[in-house]
Amino acid sequence: MHSKPRVEKMTTRLHILLCGLILVAAFTSNGAAQTKKVRVAIPGYTIAMVSLLAAKMNGYYVAEGLEAELVAMQAPTANLALVAGNVEFSAVPLAGLTTAMRGAPLKVLFCHFDKPQHVVFAKPEIQNIQMLRGKKIAVGGLGVIDGILMKELLTMNGIDVNRDATLLSVGASDTRFAALVSGAVDAAVLIAPHTFNAKEAGLKELVAFKDQGFVLPSGGIVARDDLLKGDPAMVEKFVRATLMGFLFTHDNRAGTIKVLARSLKVDEQLAAKIYDGSRPTMTADGTLPDEAQKKMIALVSKLSGAKEAPASERPFDFSVIRKAHATLRSKGWQP
Repeated sequence: MHSKPRVEKMTTRLHILLCGLILVAAFTSNGAAQTKKVRVAIPGYTIAMVSLLAAKMNGYYVAEGLEAELVAMQAPTANLALVAGNVEFSAVPLAGLTTAMRGAPLKVLFCHFDKPQHVVFAKPEIQNIQMLRGKKIAVGGLGVIDGILMKELLTMNGIDVNRDATLLSVGASDTRFAALVSGAVDAAVLIAPHTFNAKEAGLKELVAFKDQGFVLPSGGIVARDDLLKGDPAMVEKFVRATLMGFLFTHDNRAGTIKVLARSLKVDEQLAAKIYDGSRPTMTADGTLPDEAQKKMIALVSKLSGAKEAPASERPFDFSVIRKAHATLRSKGWQP
């Protein structure tokens, strides 16, 4: 007698449960559709990455519907990962520029810095560049920014890089600093915060490249041509969020110091020194004027053996970031 009401009650409960599962699935699917994972190859957590670090920490990528994963790897590896399609973007514009000039379908979309922040430090007894003859010098890599700068500096001073000095690809700035302190090398190209560590250790500062008239990009966005054509909406979102990070670091000293302290795992006093030292080397708006582009192409061509690209095929494309600027202005966005 009671079997029918029990069946009806069970059917009702199953119906409610099924509706609930459908709603959960719908919300989950909708959330997944709204957030797209984007992988970005970075050469490490350094001042050069501050735009991306600020954008991620301040939630700018999430606001654009992106989950940005910053994957640390050495600069040459980052470039290879981009070319192979293992990451959507690279934050190593110099490597991207060099590879693009050799025919790879890559474009530099954004540059945070256009003046190098690298400094050459040496053992205390080495008092000038000429004393580097016959010495071992630590760089991050022969084809990356510090290696290119060091080659040019030695050549400018009449030192044959193939005969009169030995450039060693040692890796990140902390590793180069450790190699110099231990005596494994005689000199090293360093960036902050290791430049401050080197001074405290009594090492000799030989050259600050930003004072030598060099124009080279660091900290930026490089993308493949197929991504620019295949998913322009996602590229625009990523560039816009990174631009927001750039504007934040450009105009908000106190906030950027906190980003640097947390990301670089240093105290705020040291983070302030890093920020103040790097601020003069930032680009005005994330783009490069034509003259700076020409200088960079000429230097990379000279030092890497890459063929200079025709003007119509230059490996820079700042149209996306200019559009991002216009969008943020129209919305009245402020960092």
